[in-house]
Amino acid sequence: MGITRRTRIWTSVGTAALLGSLAGCSEPADAPASPDTHSEASVTPAAAPSFSEGDGEGGEAGGAGGEFGIDPVEAETNPVVYLTAIEVMRAHYLAGIDAFQAGERSAGAEMFAHPISEIYIDFEPALEARGAPLFGDTMTDASVAPYSGESDEAIATHVADVLAALDAASAFAPRNTLSPAGVHARVLADLIVRSALQYEVLATNPDAQEPYLDGYGFGRAARRYAGNHLEQVAEGDADLALRIGRAIAAIQVSFPTATRPETLTGDSAALMALAEDVRTRANALR
Repeated sequence: MGITRRTRIWTSVGTAALLGSLAGCSEPADAPASPDTHSEASVTPAAAPSFSEGDGEGGEAGGAGGEFGIDPVEAETNPVVYLTAIEVMRAHYLAGIDAFQAGERSAGAEMFAHPISEIYIDFEPALEARGAPLFGDTMTDASVAPYSGESDEAIATHVADVLAALDAASAFAPRNTLSPAGVHARVLADLIVRSALQYEVLATNPDAQEPYLDGYGFGRAARRYAGNHLEQVAEGDADLALRIGRAIAAIQVSFPTATRPETLTGDSAALMALAEDVRTRANALR
């Protein structure tokens, strides 16, 4: 990334963060102030799952570096890490726009900025190495839009542009010796475990607000990814595909809407058990 581009992205992200901190005085798109805020500290990158190359094939959850447990260097050669980075970014925009449109405008708008500084800045060299189109400016436009007086329709369009850019970048994922079923199963397992970890935080901190939207976003991303790739997983392991489906259904029960309900009805222990089972079986699929 050139110095000028990096400076522009950082400046825009900083502006969005500053405006977000002033949300009590000037809410995004002139909406009523929302009490909900978002912080990635709910589950730290060290606690989040990551898949590392290890034996040259990838798959075992490990301690890869980078934000959210994503190693940007490994992403250049490992399809699981590369696609996980894409989907974790996507989770923020899916959750953000749902929350924004459901009335949690501050929390939703903040979600648009977080993946830029926390993932994309370090991930862009992997895109360049793969020859993928860059989309930092597209993400920046989406993050700034809620604070610059743009209409709700325009904000939704900006988010749709980011999602389309993520789709385009997915096509440039590297390949290794894993089968498509093995790759997609691991990406799905990663998203499922991330969502379950967020619910685990909620179970021990019932008044916490931040983890809810994170967990909802990871679940939304998992549901979307399964819609596109679960059939391929089933070709490699039909039983695993069923277990993934059950885990995603349990996440939907735990995170039913983008706005947190007054009473949480999910079972944290059961959800975590489903997630760990999926992860173990996904890691065994080659």
